[in-house]
Amino acid sequence: MDRFEIVKKTASGGEKKRAWPGVLGLALTSLLFFISVIIYAAVSWMHTTLNIQFGELLYTLTTPLNGSNTDMVIQCIHSSGTQITIILLYMFALAALLFIQRRYTVVYRSEKRGGRDLVKLARRVLMCCGAVSLVVTAVFTESTFKIADYVHLRMSPSTLYEEYYVDPKEVSIIGEGKNLIYIYLESMETAYADKASGGAQPEINYIPGLTRLAEDNLSFSSSEKLGGFHAINGTTWTMGALLATSSGVPYSFPTDRNSMSKWDEFAGGLTTLGDLLEEKGYQNEFLCGSNSAFGGRRIYYQQHGSYEIFDLYTARDREYIPHNYYVWWGYEDMYLYEIAKDELTRLASGDKPFNFTMLTVDTHYPNGYLCSLCTDEYDTTTGNVVACADRQVMEFIDWCTEQDFYEDSVIILTGDHPRMDIRLVEEVTEYYDRTVYNCFMNSAKEPAGSTVDRDYTAMDMFPTTLSAMGFEIEGDRLGLGVDLFSGEPTLCEEMGFEKLEEETQKYSAYYIKNFA
Repeated sequence: MDRFEIVKKTASGGEKKRAWPGVLGLALTSLLFFISVIIYAAVSWMHTTLNIQFGELLYTLTTPLNGSNTDMVIQCIHSSGTQITIILLYMFALAALLFIQRRYTVVYRSEKRGGRDLVKLARRVLMCCGAVSLVVTAVFTESTFKIADYVHLRMSPSTLYEEYYVDPKEVSIIGEGKNLIYIYLESMETAYADKASGGAQPEINYIPGLTRLAEDNLSFSSSEKLGGFHAINGTTWTMGALLATSSGVPYSFPTDRNSMSKWDEFAGGLTTLGDLLEEKGYQNEFLCGSNSAFGGRRIYYQQHGSYEIFDLYTARDREYIPHNYYVWWGYEDMYLYEIAKDELTRLASGDKPFNFTMLTVDTHYPNGYLCSLCTDEYDTTTGNVVACADRQVMEFIDWCTEQDFYEDSVIILTGDHPRMDIRLVEEVTEYYDRTVYNCFMNSAKEPAGSTVDRDYTAMDMFPTTLSAMGFEIEGDRLGLGVDLFSGEPTLCEEMGFEKLEEETQKYSAYYIKNFA
């Protein structure tokens, strides 16, 4: 006859001693279970919310959070309700099992199978959960981020730089250049426009001002309509994009160097836009609405062009904002543009040509930041933030065109990279199609070739910026970039995007030796 037997244990040193290995094994597998579920939740959130490669994830994980916005972590936790419930249920089952194991022996006796210790069976089930969860998480993570492919490419040698890299120090760059006002618009991609204009939105154009600006001025497009440059490996986050657009190479430093603020030198072997302009007598300045140390921006700009840095702490010191003010990443773009007006007025009053580079922040993922200037005209936070950013930059551009320095200045507006979450771009299946916005105002040159149906990347912005300012570049190439005004084919057009993307993911001894 089948029956349960529950017997209260007596205190026995031998029994306790024999139980320790099982308890330790259960504790270890339980820890694996908790870690696996947490990793699964994080990977699942990134898979459904973000569109990033493993290299970009690795950069993010190895970069200190100092100066960053932590809303992404909070969102990940809020979206992990199912996983948290599973962990709580497991913890309840684990606590119940340990309580019963310590005090009772529970046996199920069957005429056919004899006695079976149910506590041991439950312990084995929980231990199996730990092992199975680890395997499932590993498989899911690999299928999501293609880690094996990343490792394989990083271990494969590339001769891309030996064959194509053009050192700016070894070519002639001559002429008189205009002032440069370079506006990096955080996560500004052309997908925000409506399909009729060249974007991805069915009906709404969230960036009507920038769309019109590109139509009325000069913009290099990947299509016959509004378009821009493709985000290639090593340029899909802000510091990578800033590096590529100003040096002609993607961010491909070893992982342990991702926190560049910890090092004495940032890309010491590179010759960048700031270096070249400093040699030509320009006064360089970088303005941002956050902590400039984040991602190594401060050290990069200070060491490559002796830029003046105006960031969150400068704004506090100069009383643009209260001393303890902090929202989003630091302070909103509505303050940033007012500071930019003052700084441009100051630079223009000097006797040197200037390069004023600024980076907005309100449109950063996740969702973006609704400031007091934003409306609720659309049904999504991101839509309202992007539309607000469009209005603010257009007001700033209108102000610039009314200033005396405008005629002697080139204004370049670009996004830094496509946005990292999928807000407003859910329907765009190919990352390649999410191009980054660009517009050139008051350029010193006219393009020698077509401005439409061009395949190019952030790296091509380096020589193109100098060319737009009026400089002549021997051979029309710098870094891995090609001057788009020249009409010459870019590496993306010569090799194809996929091949160029693959080569930039490989290990380059030249890159490490000469740039790092």
